[in-house]
Order: sequence, then C-alpha cells, then structure tokens
Amino acid sequence: MSEDICRAALEAMRIAARVFELIRPELAGEPPNVQGAVLADILAIWLAGHIVPGDKQATDALREDMLKTHLKQVRQLVELSHKIIHEAEPEPNKGH
Repeated sequence: MSEDICRAALEAMRIAARVFELIRPELAGEPPNVQGAVLADILAIWLAGHIVPGDKQATDALREDMLKTHLKQVRQLVELSHKIIHEAEPEPNKGH
C-alpha cells in the first residue's frame, strides 16, 4: 500500500471517529430499531451520492459494488467492536 493511500486511510479513520463521537450520545440508549433506522438512512444517502450520469444500469451496478465493499468492511469491524464492547463489561457473578 502506498504512503498516500495509508495517509488517506488514516485521515478517513480520524474523521469517522470524530463523527462517531458526535452521534454516539444521540444513539446511546435508543433501541436497535432506531439505531438501525439512523444507520440505514445514512447509508442510503451515501449510496445515492454515487451515480454514473445518464446510465441507470451502471449506477445500480456501482451502488451494488459500493454496498458489497461497505458490508465487507462492516463485517471486518464487528469482531473488533465486539471485543471493545464486551471486554469492557465486568464479568457476570458466577456465584463464587
């Protein structure tokens, strides 16, 4: 991976972390269906911004590719997020 790509990836991660911290208080304590609705809306807006002017079929294919790539990234982040969330929780009392 080139140095420019690494820099761009790090900058994207910094921005994502900053935005996450802005919306985290708004989503905290909300039920999963509300959190999911917010994420779905954000994702739909993001996908709608990817177009091939004048070519609906190419636009649909581009959006499908973007969504597949995005879901792959989400799947890779789930394990890390699980560890962060659940390793921070105290162990349940096992009766000892």
